[in-house]
Formats: sequence, structure tokens, C-alpha cells
Amino acid sequence: MATVWKNLNVMPETSKLLVSARSAIESEWVIESGAKWLDLKEPDYGSLGRPKLETILELTRMEISSDLQVSVAGGELGEWPFELDEALAGILPVRFHLKLALANCNGKKWQETARRISQSLKHPSQLILVHYADSAEAHSPDWTQVIEAARSLDCRYVLIDTHNKRTGGLLDHFSLARLRELIQLARDAGLSVALAGSLKLTQLESLTHLGAEWLGVRGCVCQTNERTSSLCRDKLKTALSLLPTYSKNESQ
Repeated sequence: MATVWKNLNVMPETSKLLVSARSAIESEWVIESGAKWLDLKEPDYGSLGRPKLETILELTRMEISSDLQVSVAGGELGEWPFELDEALAGILPVRFHLKLALANCNGKKWQETARRISQSLKHPSQLILVHYADSAEAHSPDWTQVIEAARSLDCRYVLIDTHNKRTGGLLDHFSLARLRELIQLARDAGLSVALAGSLKLTQLESLTHLGAEWLGVRGCVCQTNERTSSLCRDKLKTALSLLPTYSKNESQ
């Protein structure tokens, strides 16, 4: 089924900010900050750590403006229990995206599991497949396979992230030129792209004009620059000020 999102002839002028929170309180901070995408994850549980179900349910009950994108980290697709099809995927509001990563899926029939989960959601566009920049170490599918699967599942977004946070961030694995190529491959397939992976405040400006619609942050806007510490509202404000979209809105 084709969707209205399959026409990406116009390159986004600049990226917008996706901010990962781990609790209702941090989610409120993200909402108040003016960020355009609120993501919920549990950093203690890994790169795409799935929060506890009660934390997710708390988020679904919050009053969130319709112009704010929302997503929930679902963890690794290979570790997704069958019962979560109904207990989590089936209850997410249609405006909530579900992010699933693909560590240890290489060589397995992961596309079948992804399709089953996609069919459990209220709309297939809610599913976001995550490609790991350190895919060889993570034993995850390559970018072309992720794009092909996302397109076949009628996804809207794909995300590039890093699996092992101890071996460097996104720009330790890919150059800006290579990222631009990867983004264009996804856009040619009708998909929008988000970039994440231990991004630093000093890197945001150089990443914002590559063609990715979103830049995802957590650690660089935390108190100690560690993703497992609490969000810092001042650092979040600084991050937003580095993106032209936010700066323009502030000056108007």
C-alpha cells in the first residue's frame, strides 16, 4: 500500500531534534523545550533499551501536542517476546512510532518477525527499523537490507544509530560524505532518515544539512554527558539553539 510519504523530492532544509527521555518527568522537559520529537527509552537496557510497560503507558496518557512526534524504543527485534505484539504494539496510539533494532539478526529471517510486529500496530508507518553503524560487530543487516525491508513494510522512517556505545559515536564509523550517500539511498526509496549514535553538541551543526530529517540525542544533553544520567535542561536548550530550524523559530 503506497502512502503520502513516498514523495521525497524536496530535501529537508535542515534537521530537527529528536530527544530521548527515560521518564515522564524528562518527557515533560522535552515537551517544554520546544523539541519536535520526543523519544522514550531506557538507557540502562542498551542502545535501544525498551522502557518498562508502565512507563510507556504513562507516556500514552500524557497530554502531548499533535505537532510533536513521539516514539518508543522497542529494543532488539530478535529479543522481542511474542506477547508484546498485543501488550505493547497493539496498544500504542497511531501517532506513536515503535523503534526496533536488528542486532544479531544477520542471516536470520528477521523480516518475517518485523512484518508480524508491523501488522500488530495500528498503522505500518509506526514501525521504525534501526540500522547499526557498527553492523559488523552487532551482527546486524546492512543498510540496503534495512531499506528494502522498511520499504516493503510501508515504514515512514529509518534510523541509523550505534550499538556499542564504548567503541565510538556515529562519526567514528561514517564520514559526513558517506552519511550523505546513505541518507540519499533511503530517500530514493521514499524513506525519511534520523541519525543518532552518541552525537556531540559540537557535531550537530555539521550534521544538520546532510538530508536527514532528524538528529537524535541523549548523552550530550545529560548532566554528565553520559546517557544513563539525567537530562540537563540547559544542555537541551543549547542543543536546540544549534539547529537552524529552532533558531529561526526563536527569532520570530
